[in-house]
Amino acid sequence: MKRFSLSAFIVLFLSLSFSSNPPGWYVQTLPVNDFVNDIFFLDSLNGWVVTQGDNNPVDTSYIMSTTNGGNNWAIQLSQPQSLNVIQFLDINTGYAAGGTGSGFARMYKTSNGGTNWMLVSPPPVHLIIDSYFINKDTGWACDDDILFGGLYKTTNGSVSWVQQLDASYKIQNIFFINKDTGWTFGRYDGISSKLFRTTNGGNNWNLQNTFTQQLNDIYFFNEFVGIISSGFSYKTTDGGFNWVLTNDGGIELSFGSDSVGWAGNNFTTIIKTTDAGSSWFRQTTNISNPSVSAINNLKVWAAGSGIVHTTNGGLTAIEHNTEIPNHFILYQNYPNPFNPITVIRYSLNENRIVNLIVYDALGKKVTTLVNEKQSAGSYEIEFDGSGLSSGIYFYKIEAGDFRQVKRMVMVK
Repeated sequence: MKRFSLSAFIVLFLSLSFSSNPPGWYVQTLPVNDFVNDIFFLDSLNGWVVTQGDNNPVDTSYIMSTTNGGNNWAIQLSQPQSLNVIQFLDINTGYAAGGTGSGFARMYKTSNGGTNWMLVSPPPVHLIIDSYFINKDTGWACDDDILFGGLYKTTNGSVSWVQQLDASYKIQNIFFINKDTGWTFGRYDGISSKLFRTTNGGNNWNLQNTFTQQLNDIYFFNEFVGIISSGFSYKTTDGGFNWVLTNDGGIELSFGSDSVGWAGNNFTTIIKTTDAGSSWFRQTTNISNPSVSAINNLKVWAAGSGIVHTTNGGLTAIEHNTEIPNHFILYQNYPNPFNPITVIRYSLNENRIVNLIVYDALGKKVTTLVNEKQSAGSYEIEFDGSGLSSGIYFYKIEAGDFRQVKRMVMVK
């Protein structure tokens, strides 16, 4: 995203102490106040979370579900354990996994959308920290314990498991694009990580790369293009043999398309990319260490110490130049035409309550970009049109008696 080169620009983040709704993200409420370890949405209505629980002493972990986009949640399962990962293959079939913390891994399976969860046979590890199913029968699970860990595969829906990598690999993460091609990584010395690739369903794993920092998550769009997140992010375009360092990093990756995606970040931020991970920018939330689930370029959920949701792809922080201008001005967006990101600038010569709204060509509201009191100065804010069709759109500003409308064009 282009930025003004004025040294007076500062980034204004909404203070979590004063606002429950971060810009572009809206707080939702779970029935149990536990830390969410993982979140998975199948579509815009149906989603699930698993919570951390506690292992010393043993505390309750929950599976909770929603059928209305997170407006309401119901408890489906509660057990003294900690669950780390949840995934659904369709509206009926899902898996959740973790362990008791006392040496017993646990895996649950549902065949009716979570109405009933059945305890199935886990791999012979102490704690499942990640699992990935490519269909209802075939999946992988791992534990990074140096003595009782390893990477295991099932082809019969968790009835039985076969070890593919032993505990010495300390495997922590799994990702497959089909039943044959996948990647996994392990942390070896607390500092570096090693990435492995298979092209035959895990019968053979080949070392691809060694990273000099600990990795957090991996995501591939296809057999060539992929992203790895850590303290920074890396991108490959040759299937993982070579990686290019990008500008920011996160915890868990989720993409709404082949270009737009998000990653949970430490503290209270989520990072977003609109160019398939070549660059990232930060969005403010009021939850820490979130997992992310995106179903498209606009609808995303993030959950950790709480849960938030966006229906417009989230907004970046507003940039503010404190030098007071002479007039109220709404500038033409740039670039224009755009695809799918553009920047809208405006100036205020007095403190005002500002409303900045985007409409489609029929006058229907698309999104509200700003709705708050702002100090005098110059501002810019990003509008992400991902998920919208090509065409003419209008953005309108209201600030006291000042009103102005401008036209912009998105071309895909």
